[in-house]
Amino acid sequence: MNIKKTALLLCLSLGAYAGYAQTKWNVKAGVAFSNVDAKNKAGDKANTSAVGGLYLGLGPTLRLSDNFSLEPAFVFAKRGFERKGGSFIGWGKDFKANTSYIEMPIDVVFNATIGTGKLEVGIGPYIGYGLGGKWKTSESVYLDDIAIDNKGDIKFKNDSSEGEYGDYTLGRPFDYGARAKVNYLFREHYLVCIEFQKGIANLESKWGDYKSGNAIRNRSLGISVGYRF
Repeated sequence: MNIKKTALLLCLSLGAYAGYAQTKWNVKAGVAFSNVDAKNKAGDKANTSAVGGLYLGLGPTLRLSDNFSLEPAFVFAKRGFERKGGSFIGWGKDFKANTSYIEMPIDVVFNATIGTGKLEVGIGPYIGYGLGGKWKTSESVYLDDIAIDNKGDIKFKNDSSEGEYGDYTLGRPFDYGARAKVNYLFREHYLVCIEFQKGIANLESKWGDYKSGNAIRNRSLGISVGYRF
């Protein structure tokens, strides 16, 4: 079963459960500091820096017991990274990428009363889909011997040989990985949240039948506030 069918089944199952379970809803907004772990075929790692971007989330808290709950969510997140210096695995000099993702985390959450509120600790998987973005460098980028501009649109494609002139394929659109979060709920409704995600999927696209052997994986740290109703 491919990831698209799995995601659809998860959505349908969770939607049905939310229809009759003891359910509350969470809305969150904040900032995500995103980066990548990237290395070339030889195993050399890229020295990259995180970039900040908008993080918006909505999802239910599905109570399983007094201390455990299941928390799926639908998230829109601005992601990306930057790297100072020369080219690396196809990036131009001083390369910066700003991308957008739709994601679905699913956390198993344990809660305990701490002071006047509740501490909530969750772990689980996530799946995501890259929508696109923008890139820029400090000088023109060359595709073979053809110079293109020092900025343009980012596309996500499984095969980077497909696309329009000047577009940059950052990687495959589907992402998945593991995550952890810590929330503090106070006054029964208000949330302060810290979340960490580590991609497992290698997003490096192929070029026709050729696979480069490079690897690129997402990671991020998010800080947000929210409201539970």
